[in-house]
Amino acid sequence: MCKNMFHLSVRSQIQKRLDDIHLLPVMSAPPTLPPLDSTLGAVEIGAIVGTFLFGIETLQVYLYFDKYTEDTVLLKSLVTATWIFELGHTIATLHAIYALTVTYYAQPQYLESTPRSIPATILFSALIYVVVQSFFANRVRVLSGTRFIPVICWTMTGLRVIASLTLMGIQWADPTITILKGEFRWLMIVAVSLNMAVDTVIMLSMCYCLWMVRHSRFKQTRRMIDTLLVWTVETGVATCFTTGMFLILFLARNDFSWFPFFVVQAKLYSNSFLVSLNGRQRLRESGKMVDISIGPIAQTNSQPSRGLVIEMSKVVEKDTSISNDLHGRDAKV
Repeated sequence: MCKNMFHLSVRSQIQKRLDDIHLLPVMSAPPTLPPLDSTLGAVEIGAIVGTFLFGIETLQVYLYFDKYTEDTVLLKSLVTATWIFELGHTIATLHAIYALTVTYYAQPQYLESTPRSIPATILFSALIYVVVQSFFANRVRVLSGTRFIPVICWTMTGLRVIASLTLMGIQWADPTITILKGEFRWLMIVAVSLNMAVDTVIMLSMCYCLWMVRHSRFKQTRRMIDTLLVWTVETGVATCFTTGMFLILFLARNDFSWFPFFVVQAKLYSNSFLVSLNGRQRLRESGKMVDISIGPIAQTNSQPSRGLVIEMSKVVEKDTSISNDLHGRDAKV
């Protein structure tokens, strides 16, 4: 009798254990995610490279304010505004990364419905374009002495900004990539094409103006102008290449492979702007150059003429028994 009761007690305990196991919540299997190399991976690559270029730009800004304290308030304001726009662009990019990898973790539908920070990057990019392209267009005006080409560049830049702001509004109202690749595909093509056209016109105009004043009997002058030509071609080709790759990948593929070029494009604009400003010190130090400016040359008859002003300096070291100072003698070409 006792033995039967013992068996019944053991059976009841086992049955109770089994019932408790069945009552436990069943762990659902994690959702199957598609390959993320060309989607989330591309966004991360763009954010990393963009942050690296923003660090270089920050160093360029520090060097600018340290070396060129005598620049105009307008030029300093443009440098400050460019850095602030790039800061906002970088923060928006990093927020998009955080949202896709943390907030919307394991939710692949949000790779198509982008976070609100993506339209913000379009806004900051448009502001960077208008500052940098307007600056270089003004350089063409000063160097060429005519307003025709700069006015064309400023007009196309304004249209490009309007198109970018329209795209930002569309993306804000409907945060999906498909709407830009479908219904408003033409607007994206117009915006990017205007951007490439402005870069090309500015690059060719500056190269032409510099080439026209390259014929000088001074070797140092020709070397300096050759350096300016190389800088102009390098910056123009770099921005045009990234813009072209962005447009091609955006229209040809259904992933985010275009995003790194979109992020790098804005960083290249701001860095080329700051490199052109900080490069003045290197030009002065190379070839014993004291000053270089692009603008009107004052002549003896008080009639200004447009051209490239280059001031060279020869440093003459006298005998130490007489004087230990260095005296400079300026000659204007």
